[in-house]
Amino acid sequence: MEPLVIMQGIPTNKESALPETQVRLLEAKDYDACGELCQRVHGFNRTTEIAQFAPMFPGVVAVREDRITAYATAPNFWQLNHAVAETTGDMQNLLAGAADITQQPLSFLLPTRQAELFRWCLNQKLRVVKPMTLMAMGMYQEPRGCFLPSVLY
Repeated sequence: MEPLVIMQGIPTNKESALPETQVRLLEAKDYDACGELCQRVHGFNRTTEIAQFAPMFPGVVAVREDRITAYATAPNFWQLNHAVAETTGDMQNLLAGAADITQQPLSFLLPTRQAELFRWCLNQKLRVVKPMTLMAMGMYQEPRGCFLPSVLY
């Protein structure tokens, strides 16, 4: 079990944690790279899910040195969002960029033991809406990077 919170809001400071990172909308050409990133961080590939949600929700990617370092499937709708990043800085850039691109408040599940990201969210004036708990049935692999879980695992 892992404690989570639903976070909502618009980041107040758009200054980049990693200035060389660009955030843009997810495109069909990104699906495989996002699936591979998820494989590295989580141990499984979600390419099919990413492709299925893309036409309905504006997903975003963070790109650094011509490679995808983070993605989110539905950053404004926590029930269908999941996000994966190589580092906390990549996730911070992704979230700030997602709010800027979509012009809507972010809404996502955040594992509170990712203390650096949780503090960043609070400093950005995002608010905790509700505490929750992540529970897994069967195999659970500890992620090797920064992540925001989905309800649909």
